[in-house]
Amino acid sequence: MLPVILSSLVLAGITYAQSGPSTNASCSPSFAWASNSLHQIPCLVAAYLGAVCDDGLFMVPALQNELSFYQGPTVAQANACACSSVFYSLLSACSECQSGMVLRWSTFSGNCTTVYSEVFMNNIPSGTAVPHWAYQNVTMDDGFNSTLAQMQLNAPESTANSQPTSTSNPDASGVAGTSSKKSNAGPIAGGVVGGVVLLAVVCILAFWFIRRRRRNVAPSNLAQPPMGYHSSGDITPFSLTQTPKLYNPADPSTFPSSPSSAMYNSGRIQSPAYSGNTVTEQPRAQYTGAPEV
Repeated sequence: MLPVILSSLVLAGITYAQSGPSTNASCSPSFAWASNSLHQIPCLVAAYLGAVCDDGLFMVPALQNELSFYQGPTVAQANACACSSVFYSLLSACSECQSGMVLRWSTFSGNCTTVYSEVFMNNIPSGTAVPHWAYQNVTMDDGFNSTLAQMQLNAPESTANSQPTSTSNPDASGVAGTSSKKSNAGPIAGGVVGGVVLLAVVCILAFWFIRRRRRNVAPSNLAQPPMGYHSSGDITPFSLTQTPKLYNPADPSTFPSSPSSAMYNSGRIQSPAYSGNTVTEQPRAQYTGAPEV
């Protein structure tokens, strides 16, 4: 199981406790704020929480130097106590008060199948009190924030006789919080239903308005131009071109138009007939206007 979880959490110089939660670490006087109301340093409080999952036996050893740090649990040691952000925050404060280094939360909990953020799943053991700052959300900065912790010193602690607290929602676990959720269930459900109905009415009105607008649009605006139509003004649509009339001696309008005078020279029409590079003129009788056979 987990005889002493920090047997592999500290790089070197580890001693084992024979009974009960304990620590041989000591904190700098500047970290007096981190002690709970029982004047227990965070290292000892972390040992109390670790002992919950280890048959009451747990020791947090002192760090050897400023380059030492507490490692996260191994796969075999990953349990509800070691994978809790509350335990991590207490252990991080323990390391800082010894001027040691602190791992990021994502690294510390890397071997945890399930992580417990802002909550300690087991009951708080008797003989200790967990400061409110230990329930801070370490996922925001991926680590413990000692500055934020010092801003929460006046918040109530969690003990064996009180429900655990959370920095984000102190009433999340308790009768008051439960009744509040129940009392708010009705208005929340009503608001959701009302919003759905309002959305449906808006969609129906929008659909009706669009259909009505389409019906009022003139057909000429919706119809496509006929095939062969050109938008240019100098081109006539193919449907308006005229078919030439056949020649009729009784209908002067069918008579061919008179050739231009420029085409005649002494009664001879100029018609190009090419023979090499020479253009010759071919004689042609002048048209008199009378029918010819």
